[in-house]
Amino acid sequence: MKIRSRLTIWYFVVTFFILIIFSYGIFLGMRHLIYSALDRDLDILINTIERSFDPFLGQFGILQLQTDSIDRFAEFYLVVYDVAGKRIYSSFIANRILLNIPLPQDNLSHAYLLKTNFKQPIPFLKKNTKGEVVFRAIAQKINYQNQPVGWVIVGLPIERMEQSIENLQKALILGIIISVILIGIGGYFLTAKALNPVDSITKKANQISHTNLKERIDIQNPKDELGQLSLTLNSLFERLQKAFESQQQFLSDAAHELKTPLAVLRAHWESELNNPELPLLIKEKFVHDIETITRLNHLINNLLLLSKSEAIQSDFESSPLQLDEILKGVIDDAVVLVENKSQKIEVTELPALMVQGDRVRLYQLFFNLVDNAMKYSPEESTIWVSLHKEEPWTVVKVRDNGVGIAAEHLSHIFERFYRVEKDRARKTGGSGLGLAICKLIAERHHGSIEVESTVGKGTVFTVKLPIHKWDINF
Repeated sequence: MKIRSRLTIWYFVVTFFILIIFSYGIFLGMRHLIYSALDRDLDILINTIERSFDPFLGQFGILQLQTDSIDRFAEFYLVVYDVAGKRIYSSFIANRILLNIPLPQDNLSHAYLLKTNFKQPIPFLKKNTKGEVVFRAIAQKINYQNQPVGWVIVGLPIERMEQSIENLQKALILGIIISVILIGIGGYFLTAKALNPVDSITKKANQISHTNLKERIDIQNPKDELGQLSLTLNSLFERLQKAFESQQQFLSDAAHELKTPLAVLRAHWESELNNPELPLLIKEKFVHDIETITRLNHLINNLLLLSKSEAIQSDFESSPLQLDEILKGVIDDAVVLVENKSQKIEVTELPALMVQGDRVRLYQLFFNLVDNAMKYSPEESTIWVSLHKEEPWTVVKVRDNGVGIAAEHLSHIFERFYRVEKDRARKTGGSGLGLAICKLIAERHHGSIEVESTVGKGTVFTVKLPIHKWDINF
């Protein structure tokens, strides 16, 4: 999973839980405030009744003022008991609904939230969806000069308040859903915007290779973390550039320094071959030395090619080419070599296909592959060459039934100077540069080279090159 997705999920989850906690806190706080305000109103009523007690008459004066026409407590559930626990007053609602509230034995105020069903219709009581009426009630012992004179149970139907609390709950849930959706979308875009520099750094870093080590990552803000990362990468690329340039310069200088003395030695020994005074044995040694010098010259030429790989594209004489004709030339030239080992080359498919490139370099690429197949195949074996089209590519395959390459070597065989078996490579004259040059040429033609091999069964090299746009078969 990408960092952008992980950050968005984490941001979403954390924000979601924060909103849940925050909203739940608001809900509880608002409900507590509503109930507290209601309890204060009920306490005021209880205190009013308590202060109206007349010790001489043993009655509560405020209750004596109630008549059928004037009932101040019509909307309340109000029950008043005397000190003996006898009910001495019941409001209109209390006469029709019974709330099972015990009489407290201490002097504390006890609050209750009760739900009740009733059959008799009461006009000003509103039922909820379950056919219930919710009451907020308080039961309290009342005293006169610290002496108990009775109990008061007073309550109010709070269906409207409960509806308001329920509406608040729904609003909070809806707000959470909308907020979470907006936060998720906003978090994704904010994360994407914050990570855009990382994408730019990655894209630029992927574009930098040994062919353009002079490129650097653009730094927008050198003081933040991404800016520091860009500075570090640029410093790394600079060190790599210097190391690569030093290596290239060394290869080029060494190759040039070796070419002159080798040319002098070869010219001297070739002239000595014409000396009639030298014995035949000495001339045979000279011939062997000249062959060795020839191999060294070939190695030096390969080193020079690799040393200027960064500028090799400018050396190409790029033009539209018939790839099948190049392969026919390679096969014709290789026939003499394979016949020396009683081998043969079979062409399984060779349609007319065009590519854009350098004829000499492409000839070198495919001749190296055929020569490589010949060297590592036994006598009287067959080498297969094929060409076909897999749009937008031309695909060339060179297959042999030789010794094969072990799996642990496959990822390294295109590296410079890498040889699977040094002793065997030395016998065949391999320097470990041929396949590296093949890879270089293929990539400079905007193509690729791949290998598949099984030990004891053979190897297949596959070269893909872009089809030229003028190819009539495209």
